Amino acid sequence: MSSTRSWIALDLLPEVGPKTVQRLLAVFGSPESIFRAAETELRSTEFLRPSQIRSILVGPDEARVDEVVRALEKVRARAVSLMDREYPAALRAIDAPPAVLYVRGSLEDIEPAVAVVGTRSPSVYGKRTAFFLARDLSLSGVSVVSGLARGIDREAHLGALEGIAKTVAVLGSGIDTVYPKEHEDLASRIERAGAVVSELPPGTKPEAGNFPRRNRIISALAQAVVVVEATTRSGAMITARLGLEQGKVVMAVPGNVTNLRSQGPHHLIRQGAVLVERAADVIAEIAPSIASTLSRQPLKQPGSRTDEILNMASSSPVTIEEIAQHLGIDVSEATRRVSTLEIEGSLERVTPNRFIARDVHG
Repeated sequence: MSSTRSWIALDLLPEVGPKTVQRLLAVFGSPESIFRAAETELRSTEFLRPSQIRSILVGPDEARVDEVVRALEKVRARAVSLMDREYPAALRAIDAPPAVLYVRGSLEDIEPAVAVVGTRSPSVYGKRTAFFLARDLSLSGVSVVSGLARGIDREAHLGALEGIAKTVAVLGSGIDTVYPKEHEDLASRIERAGAVVSELPPGTKPEAGNFPRRNRIISALAQAVVVVEATTRSGAMITARLGLEQGKVVMAVPGNVTNLRSQGPHHLIRQGAVLVERAADVIAEIAPSIASTLSRQPLKQPGSRTDEILNMASSSPVTIEEIAQHLGIDVSEATRRVSTLEIEGSLERVTPNRFIARDVHG
């Protein structure tokens, strides 16, 4: 059995969830070793229930693995295991990460990223706010993560598609089951400009219990969660809570006080969430973490020195895309470098995606 098939088989085991998989991997090191373990070894772990031990001893369901592989091929998807290089580091760091992420598109260079979430039945104000917030974040080189649901999620993805950074849709169903069905074309556009992902194996229906699990992935993939219109008891508020537990920055867009959909964001703001009016507010909050990420990374290109960026921006404003192209680096790296220069005060943002050297601009 290939490594990928072993991971899929492990993911499909009845009775064994992500937290148990994580503990098993800590003991045995790989799916293959887990399936080879003797009953005495499994019992000696002391955390496995009898039903879980029986499930592991039965071994891989080869027929079901075949079904999953065929379903993935049909929708041009693949299984990305917890140990694969492509698996997002931010997702790997959470409690009980998915053993396998089913992916359409590419998860490369999705950082920095911000989750934009909210109600499925937004007002016109909410739709416009989500669209333009996501568009301006993307134009600034920040990826947008959301859940492909109706309403705010849809507007966030559409806005991000107007920019230059990636957008990621996280499903509460199998990777082969887009929900709602009318978003299949949108999912295809997102796949070409980022990724559609799910922790649920192909064939999984969009049942209500799947969406809270989905929400923890949305928040995990982002450095911040922005709520645009939501009632106090909603999936978007669950995402905000999960983000807070994961150490993410939680933000909210204020709204009309007579609108029930404003109750969620206003509650978050009263609890200390950052009030957001525009993309620049979001970027200002996540800039320190972008700079921290940059400080831990080696330069990818000899020509990506900060003085070259300042030289480019010395006479007229330049965009992140122009900087990336000139220096031969990707947009996400250019975004991190520009954010560092903003924090230092060397660059000034004159529009959502145009920057000028501060000593020239005042």
